[in-house]
Amino acid sequence: MSASHFTLRKRILLLLLLLAAAVCVILFLTGFPFTPEKKFDCFTRQVFCEELSGNTLSLHYTVASPSDFGLENLPISLGDGSTMAQRRALAACENYRKTLDTFSFEELNASQQVTYAIFKDWLDTELSGADFLLYEEPLGPALGIQAQLPILLAEYSFRTKGDIENYLSLLTQVPDYFLSLLSFEREKAVAGLFMSDACAQEVIRQCQDFIQSPSDHYLITLFQKKIDAFSNLSVDEKIAYQKRNEAAITGYVLPAYETLIKGLTELLGKGQNEQGLFYFPKGQAFYEYLVKREVGDSRSIAQIEEEIKQQLVADYQAIQNRLQTASHTNSASSQPSAAAASVSGLSTAALPALTFLSDISIDSITSASFADDSTDAVAMLKDLRKKISQDFPDIPAVSCEVKYIDNSLKDYLSPAFYLTPPIDQYTENVIYLNPAENCRGLSLYTTLAHEGYPGHLFQTVSFHTQSPAPLRFLLAPGGYTEGWATYVEMYAYSLWDGGSDTTVVQQKNRAFSLGLAALLDIGIHYHGYSLADVSAFLTKLGFNASGASSLYRAILQAPANYLQYYVGCLNFQHLRSTMQQALQEHFVLRDFHTAVLDAGPAPFSILEKLVAQKLGVTVS
Repeated sequence: MSASHFTLRKRILLLLLLLAAAVCVILFLTGFPFTPEKKFDCFTRQVFCEELSGNTLSLHYTVASPSDFGLENLPISLGDGSTMAQRRALAACENYRKTLDTFSFEELNASQQVTYAIFKDWLDTELSGADFLLYEEPLGPALGIQAQLPILLAEYSFRTKGDIENYLSLLTQVPDYFLSLLSFEREKAVAGLFMSDACAQEVIRQCQDFIQSPSDHYLITLFQKKIDAFSNLSVDEKIAYQKRNEAAITGYVLPAYETLIKGLTELLGKGQNEQGLFYFPKGQAFYEYLVKREVGDSRSIAQIEEEIKQQLVADYQAIQNRLQTASHTNSASSQPSAAAASVSGLSTAALPALTFLSDISIDSITSASFADDSTDAVAMLKDLRKKISQDFPDIPAVSCEVKYIDNSLKDYLSPAFYLTPPIDQYTENVIYLNPAENCRGLSLYTTLAHEGYPGHLFQTVSFHTQSPAPLRFLLAPGGYTEGWATYVEMYAYSLWDGGSDTTVVQQKNRAFSLGLAALLDIGIHYHGYSLADVSAFLTKLGFNASGASSLYRAILQAPANYLQYYVGCLNFQHLRSTMQQALQEHFVLRDFHTAVLDAGPAPFSILEKLVAQKLGVTVS
């Protein structure tokens, strides 16, 4: 098929999709012949389809059978990273918002009212970011698109031959997509908002590493393994697919990364800020918006910061109390714990408001050594599922395969991750472990709680049992998903059989490290603390500040990321405490967890109302 024919086909398909959307809108706005509930379902389903229609990668990871949603035979695309595309997305949000206002909240059923409230909050939050388009950074070293794309391509599942064809077509789209990202980065540079040289150089180095050894590149070797395992393909077909993939990797993907390297190299020196968001003209306002969008917490930064401080002090006191209790049975070490050591690698600003912590010495936090009697992850997952039955609701039986990532990816991935399944194939779940991390014992146990039971997997399956509108799966704030996983990770420490006092110390120590990271995130990006401030602050806390630089850099590259985990967790702890105080002796932990999971992903202001309603509690 010629390029001109493909372009024409692409335009026709997009026109038909837009025409279908327009017809649907006209029908339900004129009342033909839908009830308000049916019109709302039509609207939210259409939004869901429109949001997925422009990105084949997102579509593949979200639904296993696109034809069931009328999303088959769409043009293959990775989307568009340009500023113009972002403006079009905002215009779409404005149109969604206007259409949403045409519905009467009272005429919707209870489930639809929840979707309405969450979608309204999501749209209002997105629209509030209209002034910050050029503040977004798609190319960060840790969470940037150039770092995430290879992983998404490597884990792209081949369910049908059509998936293989789509994948190979996707590879040819990488150059155009990266050119759109470079266009965006050039606009940022003109506006004085381009990333720092240190950040750009790290992205460049990462891209250079990616294009090394093209002949045995991991996207080639992994593809070969997946094709060899694919049934219903002849030997000749497998060979042909492997040749096409190798040609696409070497002819499109690797050159696209070379183009990105060249473009970013040309922009070196254009960055005007080597520190946090605070030093950009609208940096503080952007950070406020970012926290609300990513965490789902609408409180002021000052309120969030104060809660973090209070919890840090409480966790530290709990650690000290436990250490004193265990001092006669455990040999004390003068070395900081592993968690404490990891915090010392975090960039930490010398927050004047934190001087009340300056007298706290954390050198006495000890690290327990746990015997690794069983590193069998499957056995640990079964143990977790059995032990949580008293405090968590029952969910349908689903499959969960534990896999070790390919050695070619071990340097690029986190210790573990849960690959969220398509919404129409949620009974098949996979948790990936990174053997390079040598995660075992208590660390592995709590990691599996975070990723599996009762963490992400449990959360995902439980939400599916509510049969929510498909749109709800696109509106999940990170504070709910990661906050819940962190909350239950902390809970899982109580299920470990490795000893009470040492386990509690480990749990509080882990919480303390995450809390300090979140506090530093606010200090760097909202208050403007420098690396020197961070080092001084860590020293006051009793940490070895030698790792301050690497942690400072990590927080610079991913603002608000730690808050999703820690502040999200604190929100669940606060919500639990609120319900406990209201219900007193009638509070049942299982009922609370059931209410949270039944509500599903939502901003915390909405979640509190839903949980209170389910438990019969009146909240102001």
